[in-house]
Amino acid sequence: MEQVDYLKGLKNLPINPAISSKVLEMIEKKEFSFKHLESLISADPGLTTKILRIANSALYARQNKITKLQTAISMLGLNTIKNLVILVTGTSLFKQYTGSWFYNMFWHHSLDTAFIAKDMAGNCGLQDQAEELFIAGLLHNVGQIPLYLHKPETYDSLVKQVIQEERRFSELEQKVYGTTHRELGGLLLTQWSFPSLFCDCAREHGNINITSSWKKQILIVSNASFIASNWSYFEKKPKDFQLLEGQLRQLGRDIQNIRVYETQFRSILAQDPFYKECRELIRE
Repeated sequence: MEQVDYLKGLKNLPINPAISSKVLEMIEKKEFSFKHLESLISADPGLTTKILRIANSALYARQNKITKLQTAISMLGLNTIKNLVILVTGTSLFKQYTGSWFYNMFWHHSLDTAFIAKDMAGNCGLQDQAEELFIAGLLHNVGQIPLYLHKPETYDSLVKQVIQEERRFSELEQKVYGTTHRELGGLLLTQWSFPSLFCDCAREHGNINITSSWKKQILIVSNASFIASNWSYFEKKPKDFQLLEGQLRQLGRDIQNIRVYETQFRSILAQDPFYKECRELIRE
């Protein structure tokens, strides 16, 4: 089947991915007013509701309840708003399957990848791009969604085979679908007019020979995804960090270093209040 056939299934979803790309573009260019940003976000009632809920959560506890979106945007800050917009829009992509095995596994993995990639950015000299790498991590596997929506039971079986036989997703996807989630992810984000960093990261994560000019960023997300997969898909039998040796060398890191980092950061993340709020969002 042609690649475009899988992507067509996403055109009839009750969400507007354009809102996400416009918010990203607006904030990155710094050409906006809070009123303009409020107007754009308020076009999606579900997104507005969740942002207000986060603003009124225990994480941002205040005496007076926040009822205005503009107040919530000012209080949460642009980076948090940007990340929440992507997360809420993303989880809406196959909302009808909320609570399913794959939905939970997919979003736990994506969320963990996002938080790890954001933290690793600082360790790899890219602190100024930490928020961008959060989003890149969150969206890196977005191409799995159209494959899953095409026939959920088929993709469920494929994922379970990946886990049981310790195979690569792309290897089995190519055999079953004639394409991969990486190819579809790059195409999908390009169609939605997302910045090239996110498109290239979806397309090339996990590759050793990266052709994109965003090579270091993609390597960070690839490392983050590997760690996150051992917390979700491969929790019962984690993959050996030896498999990361080539990527780690390109980042100037080694296996012992990444093992220590994983243990330390997992403990830190478990106590992160924003991480906990995001985990709650993907359950809704």
